[in-house]
Amino acid sequence: MKDLKRRLCVSSISIAVVVLLLVFAYQSIFQYIAIGLVALLTVVAVWEYKQFAKAKGGRMLFPALTAITVFEVVSFYAASQSQSLRLLPGVVFFLGFLVLFALHFKHREGVIVDLAVSAFGLLYIVVPMGMILGILYYSNEDGRLWVAYLLTVTKITDTGAYFFGSLWGRRKLAPNISPGKTVEGAVFGLVSALFASYIFHLFSTYQGSDFQLGMIEWVSLGVILGVMAPFSDLSESLLKRDANKKDSNALPGLGGVLDAIDSLLFTAPIIFFYLQYIKH
Repeated sequence: MKDLKRRLCVSSISIAVVVLLLVFAYQSIFQYIAIGLVALLTVVAVWEYKQFAKAKGGRMLFPALTAITVFEVVSFYAASQSQSLRLLPGVVFFLGFLVLFALHFKHREGVIVDLAVSAFGLLYIVVPMGMILGILYYSNEDGRLWVAYLLTVTKITDTGAYFFGSLWGRRKLAPNISPGKTVEGAVFGLVSALFASYIFHLFSTYQGSDFQLGMIEWVSLGVILGVMAPFSDLSESLLKRDANKKDSNALPGLGGVLDAIDSLLFTAPIIFFYLQYIKH
């Protein structure tokens, strides 16, 4: 219960900060603060992932990865500002991979594993986090509402699954990876995702709303996010268990940044690709 109170306190502060940033995200100063915050969280998450890799014998050139991470995250913002820069994130990722290769030219031992671990970290953490900026500054609609939709549906899935599973869960969902997760909790989390998605659909029906979410969209996206959120959570738990880690970090009331964003790493790309290639 003490840990729950601490987590609720940290969560409340985090929600307040996110709401503040979303409200003022299109103002010049707050715009750069939002970009910097996403980049900072991503760098910390990559550092936490580095500890997983280190526990399994992998070596990552963290200073180089930090620079690549910042450039990759910022590239998604730049791409959202100009159609001519749409391919920039892919270009930055490729150039960053070349840099990692070049930095290993003097060291032959373990290069395959080190490069694989580094490339996976970029693809698994950095690209999805950059996509959040691509959603936030989406040009055809108010991206702030789409980020709010992404965060709300994803996190309410986690929260609903946690509380329902803790109280009434009986059948373990993946006992070897995350013993606390239950099938009943996952089902209720999916129902919670659909409910949150429906609320946003109702909001989109108001005349003049700069946010459009039709019936097919709220159902399909609600189901996809409601399934992908726990899948993403379990995926990060899989990495932690293999590295023999309970949490990705030891931040009070939070655990780690990677623990906090894990469910977004597979849901953010869903919304990003939907907005970029399906909606318009």
